[in-house]
Amino acid sequence: MDNGFIISLLSQCWRWSVFLMFPLLVVLYTQLRGVPLAVFDNGVNQHKWLIILFYLLYVLLWLRFNRRVLALLEQRRR
Repeated sequence: MDNGFIISLLSQCWRWSVFLMFPLLVVLYTQLRGVPLAVFDNGVNQHKWLIILFYLLYVLLWLRFNRRVLALLEQRRR
């Protein structure tokens, strides 16, 4: 396999992680708390706010490190 392909794939995964993190957080939260997704959906808003808070923290970290990660991936490509 070409190194450039792997780096390109990692770059795309890094970009898509922003979109995929929210459903992943919901699934992880329901699994760790032992709450079925249907109960969680109809449940207390405190749980939903907590997941939104975790997601916003991830997005802030992503924005903080995005340039560095993309620059590192681009450097590895060469």
